[in-house]
Amino acid sequence: MKVARFSALAAFVGVIAILAPAHGLSKGEPTKVRSQEACGRVEFASGLEAVFGRRKTHALAITYRNMVVGRGFVNANIIEECSGFKVVVRGIETFDVGVDLQSEARAEGFPLTLECIKGKEVGRLEAVFGHERDRAGANALVNRAAASGFPGLKFRNDPCGGFEVFLAGFKDDREAATFRDNAKARGFNVILERN
Repeated sequence: MKVARFSALAAFVGVIAILAPAHGLSKGEPTKVRSQEACGRVEFASGLEAVFGRRKTHALAITYRNMVVGRGFVNANIIEECSGFKVVVRGIETFDVGVDLQSEARAEGFPLTLECIKGKEVGRLEAVFGHERDRAGANALVNRAAASGFPGLKFRNDPCGGFEVFLAGFKDDREAATFRDNAKARGFNVILERN
């Protein structure tokens, strides 16, 4: 009799163990986290960066960075990635400057690559007036727009070098569309984007 009760109890516990996941008492699969969040790295500004190389450990990256700095590239930094660390120079405004830096680095034996960084989007609607190769071109477009009745334009780094000239602060899509149409009527090829 005791064996029968014990067997019945064991069978009951077995059924509970099998059915419990189906009733939400435990999870069948681990929760998946998006890779960018898992690394904890979010870029907030777009721009062009010169990557001297990647290393698996922070100690190796420090040694490599010291070698890069020792050969004259004093603005080199270490950035942590999901799979290791990279030695980079950021803040390159134009692709031409990046190519010049790449030539200098390769002459010193560094396999430098140029990489585009896209900053996190905030979701606001913007009127983009255009993209210019350098700061002087961006300023010229801002001044031309202001002279045509569109003051307050700003510019920021494009992900792959150069600058994007834009205006933000629209209260809704209708206001932005009216602004775009007025700008196009005055000769500006304005595009509305969420950024």
